[in-house]
Amino acid sequence: MNRAVRLLLAGAPGSELSRAAEMALGAGAGVALAASREAALAHLRCGATDLAMIDVRLDVPALIADLRAESLSTPVVACGVEATAEQAVAAIRAGARDYVPLPPDRELIAAALMLVATQERDEHDPRGIEALVGQSVSAVERALILKTLDSCRGNRTSASAILGISVRTMRNKLREFEAAGFRVR
Repeated sequence: MNRAVRLLLAGAPGSELSRAAEMALGAGAGVALAASREAALAHLRCGATDLAMIDVRLDVPALIADLRAESLSTPVVACGVEATAEQAVAAIRAGARDYVPLPPDRELIAAALMLVATQERDEHDPRGIEALVGQSVSAVERALILKTLDSCRGNRTSASAILGISVRTMRNKLREFEAAGFRVR
């Protein structure tokens, strides 16, 4: 499925979220804005969002609790300007997929959008997990890393962020693949 990722950005109007919105639009995402937790929740109830980036000042744990109470499963990424470590950790513990510091970094925004696009594409793949049956774990890992790296046009930082591994781990894995004779982008 090749439609644009639908992103909800929730936070104070005129904040660094405006730059995040511009970057997301530049990456081909559809963007909606909400100024309050209540407005964000109302938008999420419509089901027209693939990913929500919520400023930690809007109480991300409470928003995630509201989403769960209403059986809504939109992935949430917490974000914020000069947020405390406690705010970021509370958001992650409540169920946020990640924390993105603001002002936003173009690669982090692209990685978040790529994650959602990749998950959606995989959900609609009729082969699903059946394509992995009979392959070794190392072969599946190699294919996943190389495909993600290819999707990120060779950008190791973005690919690492999508896979949830450190850049060092990515570098070490790629060295292993090259030593085994696989072409690495």
